[in-house]
Amino acid sequence: MLGDAEKFKMDNIMEGIGFLRYIYDAVRLVDPVTKKVYEMDESLRECKSSCYEFWNTGQVCKNCVSMRAIKENKTFIKIEYNGEKVYMVTVVPVQVGGRVFVAELLKEASDSNLVEEFLGKGQSEIYEMLERKNMMLVRDELTKIFNRRYINERLPYEIMQASLKGEEMSIIMADIDKFKNVNDTYGHIAGDKVLEAFAGVLEGCIRKELDWVARYGGEEFIVFLKGAGYEKAQEVAERMRKATEGIVVVYEERTIRFTSSFGVCTLNKSLGMEKLIAAADKNLYTAKNTGRNKVISSEYGGGDSD
Repeated sequence: MLGDAEKFKMDNIMEGIGFLRYIYDAVRLVDPVTKKVYEMDESLRECKSSCYEFWNTGQVCKNCVSMRAIKENKTFIKIEYNGEKVYMVTVVPVQVGGRVFVAELLKEASDSNLVEEFLGKGQSEIYEMLERKNMMLVRDELTKIFNRRYINERLPYEIMQASLKGEEMSIIMADIDKFKNVNDTYGHIAGDKVLEAFAGVLEGCIRKELDWVARYGGEEFIVFLKGAGYEKAQEVAERMRKATEGIVVVYEERTIRFTSSFGVCTLNKSLGMEKLIAAADKNLYTAKNTGRNKVISSEYGGGDSD
């Protein structure tokens, strides 16, 4: 719910961009973290539905361009479909008091040259085509799991949802031990196969409908565990560690085995994405510097990690 000061500032912003209603089919302000929507008709009003419900997908967008606009403080354009029409969505970050919202400008593009490839397609086909295009943006090309961009767009939302619902959540920072030695000894193609195998192990240990795995960079990965407390997260990480020990990668008739280290952080109080990742990364650093091939865990209650 907006406070009076925020409401006043938002009214002024919407009044300033109100003329865009005559250029675009819809103009709305969105809080991409809580997913609340404020539309501009004759006056500003809060909608009962969440921002993603307009697109009739039944779930939060995997590639949330609004989160990206806030993260990078830039304007972005995306093509979306709501089951009836195709829209070109322009997303602009907007400061309202101490918070950042986004102005979403929707223009129907069903008859434009932008969507020629959708012509003659059925509803389900269009959804599938757009899903493929959008998922390409948040998938790691090598491992086929989510990428760093997905982390930046999705993790802040997951943190906010856990905080609002009073739920626990955990993340795991996973790293392949002595990965440089793999590249130096067997070559980079072999190293790529090791990365693919490790990503497969991580994905095989999560609940597909609730959790997710993303490549953070290089040989580091992040695992998000929804509703997982300290003991559960540690259990999952340990299962991943043991499964990694059993991996055998064969490249050019050479057998490659490797181990992995894990830093786990369970969140029981709201904090920013960067602090949560830093806490898990600190545990990963400890694991790697105290022998490797182990799991180090902690809970984060708002102060320093335990």
